[in-house]
Amino acid sequence: MGLAAALAALAFYVGLALWVRRHPESRFELAVTRRIQEGTPSAIGRLLRWVSWLGFPPQSVLVPSAVIAAFWLRGERRTAAQLFLTWTASTISFVTKRLIRRPRPNHPAVRVVLARPRDASYPSGHVVTYTAFWLAALTAAAERTRLGWLRALLLACASVLVGTVGLSRIYLGHHWLTDVIGGYLLGGSWYGLTRFLCGSGRRDAR
Repeated sequence: MGLAAALAALAFYVGLALWVRRHPESRFELAVTRRIQEGTPSAIGRLLRWVSWLGFPPQSVLVPSAVIAAFWLRGERRTAAQLFLTWTASTISFVTKRLIRRPRPNHPAVRVVLARPRDASYPSGHVVTYTAFWLAALTAAAERTRLGWLRALLLACASVLVGTVGLSRIYLGHHWLTDVIGGYLLGGSWYGLTRFLCGSGRRDAR
């Protein structure tokens, strides 16, 4: 069932990419962006800015590299390799961006916060990395701790990061709704495929 769900998500990702290429903008997505930007309280908006921090360079490269190296140096080579594979989802994201070439949100009604990205819009690279790599990394760390409160904290962090990064990308004006959906589809399918092919890494944990 897990493999079937991952493959189905990957198929939907490809189908959505083709749709986005033919419909780079829509009134519905513009309305969604305006509703999120205008209806989000300032305190929540500041939190959403911080949520996206991990996905910007240089930390988007340095921090995952450090996490993978930490597992490797602990002797958990299988887990480190699995995390590296989940991280390669960003490569699929990059290739898709080059093929689809969807422009970033550039409507006068959309407020772009922090920076104005220059690469293509579909899919959201932040969402892909958070859903694939950070979900895998925090889950692996949670599986290895004997402290119940720490395990709950790590899983809560994974849920918050993955659950809010999509909202963050729309709030900042960096992506459309379908970019975010595509990011979840690619990241989730890649995470599922690596778990199926490599296992959860619990042998290393034991």
